[in-house]
Amino acid sequence: MRELGRRAVACARWRWMPGMRTLEHGRVIEGNGIAVIDRDGALVAPALNREWTIPAQAVSAVPDLNDPATLGCLLALVREAAQEPGLHVRCMLPYAPDMSGKTPPPWVLYSGRGQRWGDRHETEAAALIAALEAAP
Repeated sequence: MRELGRRAVACARWRWMPGMRTLEHGRVIEGNGIAVIDRDGALVAPALNREWTIPAQAVSAVPDLNDPATLGCLLALVREAAQEPGLHVRCMLPYAPDMSGKTPPPWVLYSGRGQRWGDRHETEAAALIAALEAAP
């Protein structure tokens, strides 16, 4: 997931959004800054003061792609970049093996009109990042 997160941040259409979490226990708060949070989700004391937050673009943070809020923000970035407000990811379970006998990965992007976008991916995050990388 760390490598996927680095790929996401490297995308031209990437930006940190409020609510996203970093692997380094940060959470983007209002003003596009990252505040340090503890494992229980509470802000660490200096971060309670907005002057102590770090601009999100100024750090080499990696997004936590297991965090539901971060995945939701990533989906919003993909929809914006693709100009497809109905874009969504489907988990294609159950699914059958392909002609080679191998079971294909289950995660696929679809437009709001039901058109498939791209290949299958191992994870929801991987499908979204591939779409963000392919965005114009």
